[in-house]
Amino acid sequence: MPIMKSIYKWGESFRPEFMKLGGLFETAGHLALTASATQKALKELEVILNYRDKTLIISNPDRPNIYLEIRRILPNIQKVDKLDELIKPIADQLCEHQSDFPRTVIYVANLESLVYHFRYLEYELKENGYNGINIPKNTLFAQYHSDYPETMKQHIAKDLCQRKPILRLVLATVALGMGLNALSIKRIIHCRPPTTLEK
Repeated sequence: MPIMKSIYKWGESFRPEFMKLGGLFETAGHLALTASATQKALKELEVILNYRDKTLIISNPDRPNIYLEIRRILPNIQKVDKLDELIKPIADQLCEHQSDFPRTVIYVANLESLVYHFRYLEYELKENGYNGINIPKNTLFAQYHSDYPETMKQHIAKDLCQRKPILRLVLATVALGMGLNALSIKRIIHCRPPTTLEK
C-alpha cells in the first residue's frame, strides 16, 4: 500500500498527501473509517474524498472491552509525584510479568513526560527490562515521538504489528498511532484528554 509510508508519520506533512486521495477514488468504490470525526470534519472528508452517493453509518462507540477510568492528577507544582504516580504501578507490573505483560501504549502529555517515564523504567527495571539477552532488540519497553530516529520508529511500528511482539510497553506522543494496525495491543493509556477530537 503506497499510503502506509505516510500514515506512520503523524503531523502536517501527512495532510497534503491526504488531500489528494479524492482523485484516486473517482472511479472506484471505497470505504473511509473514523473513530472521532466531528460533524464538520465528516463534511470536509466528504469533499476531500470526492464522495457523491455515500452511505454514512454511525454506531455507538461503547464497547464492553473498553474500560474508562478518570483520575484527578496532582497540580504541576508536584510534577515528579504526578509522573511517578502513573509510571510506578506500570513499572512494577512490567517487572513482575515481563513478556506476559499486556502490550500497552501510554500516550503522554509531552516529550518531557515521555523522557521522564522512559528514564524511570530504565532505572527501575535494569536487566528486567529485556526479554533474554540485554541488547536493544530485546527491550520490553520503548519510546516513540516525532524526533526519534526514523529507523527506530519503523522498528517499533513493525514490532507492534507482529503477532507476538517483543515490546510490551511503548511510551508515545501522538506521533504514534495513525494507521497502525497493531492487533497485539491490549491496553492504551492516555495521560490526559486529547486537545482535539481529531487527533
